[in-house]
Amino acid sequence: MSKTVKAREHYGADSLDLTIPTEVVENCDLSPGDIFEVKVEGVEDEVTISYELVHRSG
Repeated sequence: MSKTVKAREHYGADSLDLTIPTEVVENCDLSPGDIFEVKVEGVEDEVTISYELVHRSG
């Protein structure tokens, strides 16, 4: 599955938010509070960000 998301400002912080599309949330049974490990790889102008679910909140 491939989706497009837009980075948005995180109010009051220097970080950015990426929204997880509804279809992904439903198909993967994700919930607020789930915890992910973030891995970043890059070559020149290409950046790959991977999120691995490491803990379910419920």
